[in-house]
Amino acid sequence: MPQCFLLDGAPCPDGRGALPLDDTALTLGMAVFETLRTYGRRPFGVDTHLARLGASARFCDIAWTDAIAGSIRSELATVAAAIPSESKLNVLLTGGGHRIVKAEDLDLSRAGAPVRVATRPWAPSPWLPGRVKHTSRMAWVLAARQAGVDEVIWVAPDGVWTEANRSNVFVVRGGVFCTPPDDGRILQGVTRDAMLAAALGIGVPVCEDPLPAGPCEELYLCSTLKELAPVVEIDGYPGPGGGPVGAAVLAEFRRRARVMAGA
Repeated sequence: MPQCFLLDGAPCPDGRGALPLDDTALTLGMAVFETLRTYGRRPFGVDTHLARLGASARFCDIAWTDAIAGSIRSELATVAAAIPSESKLNVLLTGGGHRIVKAEDLDLSRAGAPVRVATRPWAPSPWLPGRVKHTSRMAWVLAARQAGVDEVIWVAPDGVWTEANRSNVFVVRGGVFCTPPDDGRILQGVTRDAMLAAALGIGVPVCEDPLPAGPCEELYLCSTLKELAPVVEIDGYPGPGGGPVGAAVLAEFRRRARVMAGA
C-alpha cells in the first residue's frame, strides 16, 4: 500500500521516525489529531480541519502557531501528491511539540458501506470536552471491540445519543435529517457540517437537537472516511439502514466535494 510520512517536515522513507521517549504523547496519551481525505487527489476541508486541530491543540496546551498551521497545510499537499490515487491523510501533534503528517492509499469501499453498532453509556469528562479531538481513545476502541461491532453509539446520562466512537450520528425522523447539537459533548465533524449544508442545499429539512433513542426511518454514522454509512444492526437487532433522504444528501455531498476538488 503506498504511504508517505513526514516527521516535523522531514521525510521518513521507510515509515519510521524517532520521537523522544519522554514525549507526553507516549507517556500520557497527550496528542491531538485530524483525519482528512482527498477528492480529485486534493485534500478536502483543509481550513476547517486546521481550525479544529488548532482549537484542540490550544485546549491541551500543545504548541500551535500560524507557522505550524502553514507547515501542515504545505505538508498535506506534499504527502497527498505522493499517492497516485485518492488518499487518507492524518495529522498528529504530540504533547512534546512534534508533528506527524501521513498519507496512504484510501480504501474507497469504506465510504457509504453498512455498519453494525451497539449502544453504550458514556458521560464526557467535564475537563476534556467532546469537541477536543485527542488520541486518548483506548476505552472507545475496546468498547467496540468487546461488543463485536464496528462502532458504539454513546448514550448520555440524559438518555440521548451523542456520537459514535469514530463518527457523528444522523437519523431521519419524519423526513427531517437530524443530528445531535454541538453542545460540548460531541466532536463537531467536518463531514457532519458538510452533510448538513448538502441537505439544506437540496431542500431537505435539518435539525440539530438532542436525539432520544427510539425508532427512526433511517440511521447513519458520518465521518471523513465513511461519508454517510447506513446502520444495519444496532444492539444485535436489525437497524433501519439507509433510505431516500440519506441517499439524496450523500449524492449532493459528493457532488459538492467533486466541485470543490475541481473534478
